[in-house]
Amino acid sequence: MSGDDRHIFHDPTGKRRRRFTLTAGIALSLAAALVAGFLATLAFAPRLPAVTLKDPHVLSALHEETVHRLKPGKPPAWRALPAPKTPAAVGAAKPLSVGFYVPWDEDSRESLRRHIGQLDVVSPQWVAMNGPRGQISVDDDPVGAARIAAAPNHPTVLPLVHNSANAAFNGPMADAMLADPAARKALIDNLVTLAQRRGFGGYIFDLEALSPKGLANYPLLLDEARAAFKATGREIWVTAPFDEQGWPLRRLQQSADTIVLMAYDQHYGGGDPGPNAGQDWYESELDKRFTTLDPARTVLALGAYGYDWTLKADGAAAGGDAATFHEAIRNAQDAGAAITMDDDALNPTYAYAADNGDRHVVWFLDAATLFNQVKATDPFRPRGYGLWRMGGEDPGVWSVLGQPYGKGTASGLARIPAGQSVDFDGGGEVLRVSSLPTPGKRSLEFDPDTGLISGETYDVLPSSYVIERYGQKPGLVALTFDDGPDPRWTPKILDILKAKNAPATFFVIGQNMQKHPGLVEREIREGHDVGGHTWTHPNIGETPLPQTQVELNATQRLFEVVTGRSMRLFRPPFFGDAEPSTPREVDPLVIAQTLGYLIVGLRVDTDDWQKPPPQVIIDRALDRLDHPGANPGQIVLLHDAGGNRENTIKALPGLIDGIRARGYRLVTVGGLAGMTPEQVMPKSERDPVGLALDRLGFGFFRGLNALLVGLFVTAIALGVARLVFLAGLALVHKASERTPEDLDPATGPLVSVLIPCFNEEKVIAASVARILESDWKNIEVLVLDDGSKDRTADEVRNNFADDPRVTLLSFENGGKARAVNRGLALAKGEFVVALDADTLFPTSTIGRLVRWFADPKIGAVAGNAIVGNRLNIVTRWQALEYVTAQNLERRALAALGAVTVVPGAVGAWRKSVLDALGGYPSDTLAEDQDLTIACQRAGWKVAFDPAARAYTEAPDTVSGLLKQRFRWSFGTLQCVWKHRAALFNPKTPVLGFVALPQIWLFQILLAVAAPLVDLAVVWSLVSGLYAAVAHPLEWRPDDMVRGLLYWAVFILVDLSAGALGMALEKRAPWADLPYLPVQRFGYRQLMYYVVVKSVLTAVRGGRVGWGKLERRATAAVK
Repeated sequence: MSGDDRHIFHDPTGKRRRRFTLTAGIALSLAAALVAGFLATLAFAPRLPAVTLKDPHVLSALHEETVHRLKPGKPPAWRALPAPKTPAAVGAAKPLSVGFYVPWDEDSRESLRRHIGQLDVVSPQWVAMNGPRGQISVDDDPVGAARIAAAPNHPTVLPLVHNSANAAFNGPMADAMLADPAARKALIDNLVTLAQRRGFGGYIFDLEALSPKGLANYPLLLDEARAAFKATGREIWVTAPFDEQGWPLRRLQQSADTIVLMAYDQHYGGGDPGPNAGQDWYESELDKRFTTLDPARTVLALGAYGYDWTLKADGAAAGGDAATFHEAIRNAQDAGAAITMDDDALNPTYAYAADNGDRHVVWFLDAATLFNQVKATDPFRPRGYGLWRMGGEDPGVWSVLGQPYGKGTASGLARIPAGQSVDFDGGGEVLRVSSLPTPGKRSLEFDPDTGLISGETYDVLPSSYVIERYGQKPGLVALTFDDGPDPRWTPKILDILKAKNAPATFFVIGQNMQKHPGLVEREIREGHDVGGHTWTHPNIGETPLPQTQVELNATQRLFEVVTGRSMRLFRPPFFGDAEPSTPREVDPLVIAQTLGYLIVGLRVDTDDWQKPPPQVIIDRALDRLDHPGANPGQIVLLHDAGGNRENTIKALPGLIDGIRARGYRLVTVGGLAGMTPEQVMPKSERDPVGLALDRLGFGFFRGLNALLVGLFVTAIALGVARLVFLAGLALVHKASERTPEDLDPATGPLVSVLIPCFNEEKVIAASVARILESDWKNIEVLVLDDGSKDRTADEVRNNFADDPRVTLLSFENGGKARAVNRGLALAKGEFVVALDADTLFPTSTIGRLVRWFADPKIGAVAGNAIVGNRLNIVTRWQALEYVTAQNLERRALAALGAVTVVPGAVGAWRKSVLDALGGYPSDTLAEDQDLTIACQRAGWKVAFDPAARAYTEAPDTVSGLLKQRFRWSFGTLQCVWKHRAALFNPKTPVLGFVALPQIWLFQILLAVAAPLVDLAVVWSLVSGLYAAVAHPLEWRPDDMVRGLLYWAVFILVDLSAGALGMALEKRAPWADLPYLPVQRFGYRQLMYYVVVKSVLTAVRGGRVGWGKLERRATAAVK
């Protein structure tokens, strides 16, 4: 057998490779099957046993919407108003469609989302006067702004500039501003700046409750504003009452680009009951207006709502409240009232009696009334029609708006789409969806002469979601904690609750429960309720329904694995109150309810996630309990995770005491809903096989996560310890270094220089020439040509045939070890210097190596290999590695007398030692390391001389680098395996307890694990960024920052050690220092790759050859 055939790990039979492939294939298949089966089961949700709650009381109060804020995006480029098309067929021109949108109403926001594509102009109520001197306040509405900016039709944005606050118009403030030229200019300047910054196409002024003097000055403001915006093509519009009411309508139209007539409120809440915009009134006022106004500069704002008047005993109105179309239909449905269309006004109306006996009369506007108004107005060809306001309308109006003049049709009005609002019955914060949306149907009659709708019958009333509310029990309060468990905060909260004997309810996030299952078990053990809060805390109102189902199922299944129970309670993330406001928020709740969950809301929000002072948290909760208002709250929201909860913990004892001091009794959410603990968390009814599969699945992922975290922490800790250890020893070596005296180079002993080579025609001559130029005179050079196919031998003959110090030996190819051993047999020198053919020696190197042999205990000396071809980033990285890692390690081990590698590029040996060890070994690819370890095991010391430099040619391509490092890595693995008997062997304590263990630990084991460590860092970063995007309001970067901080500490220590290595090197490549930080990204990963490849090759018994690199003769002595 040749030497290659005897290589460590090589299995020429191939049995080991087949066994490994079979075993790995089975293991991976089982793991894949387990993971796939586990993930597939997440599509099948566990079913919970039914539970019956008491019927809720009817509740008619309107709800307040929950505002979800988004991060603002880039302001859109503004768009000018579209010009009306005037083709040959004039009748084909279309009026503008204008939508008035208010950001404070979730229904309006939902209508904007659904219908913005049908609008030419959107007028959001964003800009309010904020003082008589021209100050303004701008509504922060990132949701609405994002919707408008993303609209594919890019409607023009004309924000409404108004003077209202707290549901009332401030006439005196507007009057003062209009009368002051400086204030008008300040207002216009503010608006110009805002329009440029936000991309508005102009503004619609809606100043109301003005005095006669204010009305007289109003046109001045419009003139000045129009002049300021005219140069950029932006427009100024103004609103005015349809029935004039003393307003100078013609003058206002002359001053503005367009006047918007508010064609509604014929009767209003503060007056007598009657039609909101009767058709007879509308047509009469329309004729009057267009006798003086230009229709081409007029927009008709049509009403989309009504009024519900409460009547006194004598039939007079006690007061009226505005009602949206949906609210009017809902009240009629609840009361069983019949809706009729008034013959004269052509507005729908009905009457009903409330539960308390009060009589009500309702008049409202719908799609039929809007159709009639458009049909009557189209002959005048106004500039457009507006809808006041979006969110309150009959959905059928959208089939009427946007049609060409005279082409409007009522064909789409018979079917009434299901309602887009959400209705509530009962009181409390435990929710149940009792009814789903259903469409309605109406029949229409038309006047044959006018084409107007003259009769309307609601055959089937449309419905929306109906949610029943439970748990309103005076005297009871439930503390709830979201987002846990967290090992930092949850135990402290549990300790306080236990000390105070206070029950609570915890809504846990699945991924946190996966990390800390013991805390969930403790919560149950100590008598608390536990509910679900999804797996990753997404906003389920914005999440696809399949993802919502997986979020619920995964959390439920894990809870069953951890506790043997099921969770019935569920609180959606970002559930800011007890009332979901839109169908998109309710849809996921229907899924949850179908699976058996009860939805838990809240009305006492402490906003503790914003980390206010502890007393503020207490005061917010107690103030809400002290002043319940129309919607009393009994469920208090706190958090036990998701950020620093120190203030929550500090506030909790005082909050518990304050609640009890007011006479409240603390209960769980289940207690509020009248449920027993067994109903809230019933025993799991899962089949044993499914439960076992879940246990395996969750256990696998928990173990994988623990492995990644453990490797991450261990790698950082060991890496830091190693770097500190090596740096310390390197400094000790530097401080205690005692360089032997130089020997006389003229009379010193004979040194045999062995240069094995194979196809080295480009570099061999330079390498030999540098040796012959050495200060050490007594040398012989043996060039060992190992069967080269190129002109290597010819280069030696042509250049050195006449030099008696040079001997060329050529023989068949047998590997480097065999070639060196042949030369060693013929070497006459007392000491042997071996070097690679691509290496260049300075003149002093041989003398500096040989001087160490004055100590009879030294068997070998390692020199200082330096990259001599720093040409690109690949070679520069290697140059840094040679200085900062390899030579730093040699210095450290030299301080202990345990250098593990005398590099083939530059090293010297006592020939007697080589002879005693049997020469260079041929069963490993790292024969220099193999021989160095054997030398120390034989009792010899190995020294390191940093001044004995040699300049080697490093691979300048990634492929060449990988080829070389794979050989080095595989050879190192062969060596430590071959010399495993020396590991922890007291006969060679430094080698056995320091040198070899650090090779196994840091060069092999941690290098194999390093990709997983990097994966853990990347995963931490990706999951942190995902969390920031998925729920930015509650995202806290603690875990991500902590992981990155640990990694940064490791990098910093690594760079510090590298800088130390540079400082210890007299001729360090300082110009390459900027590449050092970047080396962590890319280069290190390549090194990890070759180690993993080496381990896999060794396990499989693969054969690895020398891997000859192409020489380019680019090295130079610096």
